[in-house]
Amino acid sequence: MSNASIMAIAHRGASAYAPENTVAAFDEAIRLGCPAVELDVRLTSDGIPVVLHDETVNRTTNGSGRVSELSRLDLLRLDAGSWKHPRFAGTRIPTLDESLHAIAGLALPVLELKVPLESSVLRDILEPHDALADAVVLSFEPAIVAAVRRDLPSLRVGLLAEKWHTSLSRHALDLGASLVVLDVGVVAQPVADAVLQAGLRLWCYTVNDVGTAAACGAMGVSGIITDKPDLIRSRKRHARSM
Repeated sequence: MSNASIMAIAHRGASAYAPENTVAAFDEAIRLGCPAVELDVRLTSDGIPVVLHDETVNRTTNGSGRVSELSRLDLLRLDAGSWKHPRFAGTRIPTLDESLHAIAGLALPVLELKVPLESSVLRDILEPHDALADAVVLSFEPAIVAAVRRDLPSLRVGLLAEKWHTSLSRHALDLGASLVVLDVGVVAQPVADAVLQAGLRLWCYTVNDVGTAAACGAMGVSGIITDKPDLIRSRKRHARSM
């Protein structure tokens, strides 16, 4: 497969090799030469954007409870690494700002907003990292996509979807999205053609084998979100050229 035609996007960092959505996973993705790193953003009870996929801390830490009901200090007390391997003991849930310290300038930050985030808060976090022009914001929630596009027009936004329907491309365009991100299980050539013909880029998730990555590339997918960012060797391109 041509390494210029498809980009590997580290899913929650290099999550096959390090605890997902931690600085350790982001550092490993960078070490492996991955040109883009995806992470998930939620809010603590005291309004701090932190990086965690689930609604609760139960699966990936030694604690329990909903992120939205825990403060940043509560999260700092948790071990977010031992579940993966003892060598990651003491790893913490990072804030979005801490995550961008590890990623920005080294790889394209791809932020999946799990909850609405005030545009001013997002801007104030991205701006010091010079990431307002480079970052990509994704969400399954159309209202979040529309709000980010409206308030922060320099950011590229993408609509995530688990299922395909024929109106999805039109819906994405109406929201101001420049890309559609689909579950790899629903990606087929007619789907890819419909997205590309609408003038949108197509990414898919989650791809962890070379054969599927090659098939996606052949269909016109330009980005694969993968737990194994060394799955393909993708050339690091300027953020605006993806």
